[in-house]
Amino acid sequence: MKTTFSNLITIALLSAFAFASTSWAQSVYWTPASGTLQQGKANSLQLHFEGCTPDGNVDLPDVPGVGFTQVGQSSSMNIFNSRVVQKLILEFRVSPTREGTITIPSFSVKTDKGDLKVEAASFEVTEATVGNTGMKPDDIFKSELSTTDDSIYEGEIFTLRYVLGVRQDYQNRLNDISLPQWNPIGVVTKGFESHRSTNFKYRNFDYSAVLFETPAMATRSGAIKLPKVNQTVSMVVGRRRGFIFDDPVVDNYNIESDTLELEIKPLPTGEPTSFTGAVGQFQFESKVIPEIVQVGEPVTWTLKLSGTGNWPQGFGLNPRNVSASFRSIQPDVNKEVSEDSPFEGSLSEDIVLIPTKEGDFQFGPIEFSFFNPKTDRYETINIPAKTVVVNPIVSQNDPGTLPAPSSEPDSDRPDPRNPLPFELDPSGVNLLTKPVELLSSPIVQASQGSIPNGGVKLGYLAYSFAAPALLWILIALVRSLSLDPNKQRRKAYQQLKQAAMAIDDSQPATREAQLAWRAAAREFWEIEMEEPSSTDIEKAVSKYSDSEQAMRWKTLWQNSDRMLFGKQAPSFKEWQSELRDLLSQLKRPGVSISRLFSNGAWFATCATILLLALPSDVFANEGLEHYNAAAFDKAASSWSAELKSNPNDWTLRHNLGLAAAQQEKWGEAIAYWTSAFLLETDSPELRWNMKVGLSKSGGYYPTLARLVKGDGIMAYISTLTPAEWERTAYFSMIVAAAAFTGWVAFAYFPRRKRVRFAFAIIGLFAVAFVFGSNWARGEYGLLANPEAMVVISEDQLKSVPTDLEIEQIQSPLPEGSVCLVTKTFLGWLKVQLPNGEEGWSRKENFAPLYGTLEDLL
Repeated sequence: MKTTFSNLITIALLSAFAFASTSWAQSVYWTPASGTLQQGKANSLQLHFEGCTPDGNVDLPDVPGVGFTQVGQSSSMNIFNSRVVQKLILEFRVSPTREGTITIPSFSVKTDKGDLKVEAASFEVTEATVGNTGMKPDDIFKSELSTTDDSIYEGEIFTLRYVLGVRQDYQNRLNDISLPQWNPIGVVTKGFESHRSTNFKYRNFDYSAVLFETPAMATRSGAIKLPKVNQTVSMVVGRRRGFIFDDPVVDNYNIESDTLELEIKPLPTGEPTSFTGAVGQFQFESKVIPEIVQVGEPVTWTLKLSGTGNWPQGFGLNPRNVSASFRSIQPDVNKEVSEDSPFEGSLSEDIVLIPTKEGDFQFGPIEFSFFNPKTDRYETINIPAKTVVVNPIVSQNDPGTLPAPSSEPDSDRPDPRNPLPFELDPSGVNLLTKPVELLSSPIVQASQGSIPNGGVKLGYLAYSFAAPALLWILIALVRSLSLDPNKQRRKAYQQLKQAAMAIDDSQPATREAQLAWRAAAREFWEIEMEEPSSTDIEKAVSKYSDSEQAMRWKTLWQNSDRMLFGKQAPSFKEWQSELRDLLSQLKRPGVSISRLFSNGAWFATCATILLLALPSDVFANEGLEHYNAAAFDKAASSWSAELKSNPNDWTLRHNLGLAAAQQEKWGEAIAYWTSAFLLETDSPELRWNMKVGLSKSGGYYPTLARLVKGDGIMAYISTLTPAEWERTAYFSMIVAAAAFTGWVAFAYFPRRKRVRFAFAIIGLFAVAFVFGSNWARGEYGLLANPEAMVVISEDQLKSVPTDLEIEQIQSPLPEGSVCLVTKTFLGWLKVQLPNGEEGWSRKENFAPLYGTLEDLL
């Protein structure tokens, strides 16, 4: 009974000990948990996690008048009474804003050991002092938030100023100053980023200061209270003796400015009718290009507003009144705000107008009104009206008055090398149809003729050389086999193997085998002497093998001499074994075709190489045959297959454009011709087809029209492709490097001044050509981008990649537009147009300017 009772007591004690150990193992507490904190100083508090770690972020309770900022963490491990104690310590910076008693209430925190309770901590807040000086931070530091303007209107751009100064007699103790922390409400500002040094006097003390200034704008009228600006300043308050040097003791202090109250005035009444909310200083201009057009030709009316003002509030231009005789295209709005200041920018609106009837039309007048705070009044910019003269269409050949058929040849048919008898509009919009002059007049006189077979295929001329070449090769091959120099060596090799495999070792058989072997060896090693010596054998073998093999054959020949003429002949079987080993290291001579390439067979050789070097497309004209047979879809399929293996062949792209044009797929045709033009700009046929295609299309990239037309400076730029301009630039760099190297080298030869001057001129011209080539390439714009795409069929640009009937933003995607792909998604492409507009469209609506669509994606 006693034993049972004592066992129960032991179990109870062990359980209590285990519970106590578990209770001691995990805890969370503040260090220190009480004491004194200083107002205006960054005090340090630690939250200890003993035997556990936090599960996620630690959310501290809200304490009025106290701000907590976590600045770091550390960990440690201690062994106490054979018990391992692990700690995780979170460092907090505590900044009280008022004096008195503050209490951090108890709260629960999630840890990897479950929810644990943190006991409350209480502190007395006293006024901070700087080290042991007994001085408050406000006695040493001075900060102030102010504005340079006494009267501020809503939307006006004014200057905010913040200054932080330190007494000059404490300046040498200053360790570091953080950036100002400030989050205003009711004003728009870039923030206090740049500063400059200054000085001021306060309370009869000299202060060294940093001054921050930034433009700002009030978003509403009435009273606006700007919050305090906070900055953390660290100062050296003492020294701690170290092993060799004294370490500085640094304290951090939180410096706050006073709040700033602004009284923002509303804009005065009596604003003009054209006022849209702009406040500031602006410039306004209007352009109409061209001012004389024909019916159907586009007119571009551009309004541009620029200046400094309340751009963040958003305001626009007044609508324009245009005659109903014009058909308008959706205006292109472009707003640009400076990266340096959100209050400087520009707004431009381009609207394309298509006249539908002739006459004189007024564009304008137009005005823009804004409030100027500097003059304290509304101002209006008036732009007088401009007259646009619309003339009737002047047809080169009116279909209703076609000339009577003539039997004379039509000598007025356009030549691809001559310009088209119509103009391409550089704005990128064209409503013209294919001119009548592109078609020849009918022929009255009848004449019979033979049906052609699709033209003369000059590639077939190669077959004229193929037949005699094959005959010549056959004869040369027969002669090469019959006169093969290795024929006797192969026969000798077989005899050598027979001697090595002979079984009868009697004296007569051995002698007969030796004589046959020696004759075969002479033939195999091409020795002309009737009875060579072992030295001759060594020399002959060394021409085909190494010295070791030559020495072994020499020994083999010497043993053969002893077996034939000596008294103490070596063993025949051992001699055969050595011969077999040597033969195993030799290769049987092959058939030599050197006779095939002898002087007498040069024609067959050249013909064979020519036939092998002929491109495969000489014999593969399926695309052209289909095209001539009016099977344009089959021709396109054939040329498309060839294009996959030759993506840089501009002639294939040109032909594919012709096949597409014959099927009235003008968008696809322009895409192929554009890519061909960017690979080869010097083809008159290609330029001709490009002009015809652009005249049939409803829209195109403006730069492309100027390049194809070749007017002015574009005639010079279009002489080379973008890739050729790049190569020209790199070549010019090499020339410049060589020229300047020569210039430096000849500097050491005073008598060669003219040569040195010539090198300098060449180098300068080369550098100029580098920049000129780069500029010329840049004039191609997006057309020089290897990842550019062209729209081959008109579609809608969607905000969401789906064809489902959902609410989304859509804008037109004109045929002929050039764009860049930014994303792909399940057969959809997200593209970016030159004006910055982005959206999704089906992959089938695009074609690449370079390479293939599969390679690009």
